[in-house]
Amino acid sequence: LLPDLLTAAVERSPESSALVCGSAEISYRVLDSRSSRLARVLVASGVVVDGFVGVALPRSVDSVVSVWGVAKSGGAVVPFDPGYPVERLERMVVDSGVRVGVTVREFVGLLPSSVEWIVLDDPAVQAVLASVSDEPVSAVDRVGRLRAESAAYVVYTSGSTGVPKGVVVTQAGLANFAVEQRDRYGLTGESRTLHFASPSFDASMLELLLAVGASSTMVVAEASVFGGVELWELLVSERVSHAFVTPAALASVDPVGLVDLRVVVVGGEAWSSELLGRWAVECGVGGGVREFFNGYGPTETTIMSNISDALVAGDVVSIGAPIRGMSA
Repeated sequence: LLPDLLTAAVERSPESSALVCGSAEISYRVLDSRSSRLARVLVASGVVVDGFVGVALPRSVDSVVSVWGVAKSGGAVVPFDPGYPVERLERMVVDSGVRVGVTVREFVGLLPSSVEWIVLDDPAVQAVLASVSDEPVSAVDRVGRLRAESAAYVVYTSGSTGVPKGVVVTQAGLANFAVEQRDRYGLTGESRTLHFASPSFDASMLELLLAVGASSTMVVAEASVFGGVELWELLVSERVSHAFVTPAALASVDPVGLVDLRVVVVGGEAWSSELLGRWAVECGVGGGVREFFNGYGPTETTIMSNISDALVAGDVVSIGAPIRGMSA
């Protein structure tokens, strides 16, 4: 189950860096402590297993802590982009039945008032969080029993038909996918992975699992980073070794000088052999060609159902074979 993945990462490397975001950095032990406190506050606020919990935060340390806090409470994460029109957000609230959410003061006025928002930077909320236990959350702390078929998160479609559709993804398959990524991409505790996807995109969950599967360090791109030079500078300065990036964003980055980046995974949209030719090149660290993978899968199939073998320049673009535990 999703909470167990974080528990295992903490047990392996409690003092290793879990998150880096700008000048902020926290260890796996601190991530565990902060998310456990939040989980207890969520349960006290009425969150039950399979209950939907809004998370209205841009990429940040707080957003990652909140996702793990919701997971520990037994709830399912419903990401709300504070930049969406209020009508869309209200439709999502009505559709999902969210009654409790997590945000910060900056966004409260932009969000539906029908939700009880736990405002992380409110002094009163901070006092409550400090007053509850930070011990690991267990089954006795939750309201309901967390099972493989329990909801883990909800992803809303772009609404091309006029009405966004919420896709509920269960706990089943998340641990399998974390192991698949760890083994396929050669992740270790020394790896530094990228968190660049929008929290409203299921690739953000891919990135959480990418890091936690091997107790790697997740480098969180601040919300102001969209690609191009800013992303290149982040990859260089934080020595990112593994990254999932959509083809459009990857095409905006110059691969020259990214000597630490040894694994790149693309997905979410079609791409050309020209992109492969630019990126599957000598990466610099220890010699060898940078590994380039193509991942494919509808949201409903737990992020990815197929991943290609490492591709080299001149290869035919392929979605590859099913990952372990899957058929296609």
